[in-house]
Amino acid sequence: MPGGIHPPLEVIASWPKANTTNPESRGSLSIILAGVFGGLALVAVGVRFWARCVIQRRAGWDDLFAALSAGPIVGLMVVFVLSSEVYGGKLHTWDNTLPNLIGQRKMAFIMEILYVIGSGLLRVSVLLFYRRMGFREVSRCFVIATWICIATIIGYSLAFFAVIFGSCQPLHAYWDQVNPVWAASHPWKCYNEPIHILVATSVALVQDVVVTTLPAILCWKLEISLREKIALGSIFFVGYLTAVISAVRQYFVVKTYYLSYDTTWVTWYCWMMGMLELLIALTCSSLPAARVFFHRYRVSIGFVGSIKSVFTKSTTQQSTSVRRSTQATLSTVNLTQPDNSKDPMNLTSASVEEGVRIELDQMGKAYRVPM
Repeated sequence: MPGGIHPPLEVIASWPKANTTNPESRGSLSIILAGVFGGLALVAVGVRFWARCVIQRRAGWDDLFAALSAGPIVGLMVVFVLSSEVYGGKLHTWDNTLPNLIGQRKMAFIMEILYVIGSGLLRVSVLLFYRRMGFREVSRCFVIATWICIATIIGYSLAFFAVIFGSCQPLHAYWDQVNPVWAASHPWKCYNEPIHILVATSVALVQDVVVTTLPAILCWKLEISLREKIALGSIFFVGYLTAVISAVRQYFVVKTYYLSYDTTWVTWYCWMMGMLELLIALTCSSLPAARVFFHRYRVSIGFVGSIKSVFTKSTTQQSTSVRRSTQATLSTVNLTQPDNSKDPMNLTSASVEEGVRIELDQMGKAYRVPM
């Protein structure tokens, strides 16, 4: 059975009569999903920026791009809820009014823009974080590969952003074309929308896989404990989960344009998957910096701590060598320490050792990689 946003008259005639009293609906599922996953994402981002900007005072370019991506992602979440609850996106096409169908198309146009901007900024943020860690852990080839990925994502975002605004002539035909009377009485022309959406979702899927695979290459040669491997594998699993969601969304895109004329009911899945994909990705990208926040306020977060220890493995080795050298110095101090009763400044070996330990702690902090 073919499909699309322009059902033939015989298909429309075969639809059941519009139910305006108790139509089949998805209920408040859009509000629940947006509230749960959106709340987690906002908390994770808030913790990240408190840790980076207030506690560490070492915010980087990756934090800036994450902050920029949060706006479009939250906007996509809000517009999705509006489309579902206000414009009947949670209902079947035949249970919607024509003004609602036009309103859904307007919301879809806005969501396309927000998705392209938000996903592009967030992926660049993640890659910038890998780039910063790459200077300490792997070869220059990894850094070059990261820059190539960043350039590709920026190019993709700009290209599809331009395609969205050039999709229809005139532009309002994007939503007015679902009105049969308007479409038949006005001149208009639109691009091949199914092909555009399929290409966009396919490129987004490839980018999700690449962005998740790069840290595996980064940590491939590190000697880490079993606990750290389990924690790292869990992060990779969550990262690939966004790619799986993107693949499922692509299936519903195909169903919307080629398998069903009930576009309202099917498109709801497409935008729900797109919202979850970005909210989960935004949450996961903020987890590494959360360790600093919870460590500061004495809250146990061993899982995230294991993730960070993967990236700080080499730097802790430098701190260990400094400690060994200082311990040798302490042995000399203990052998040459004069009698306590003759020490006018009361510089006992214990006090000297305590002072050196404090200095070592400060040096260790300086060696730590900002997360």
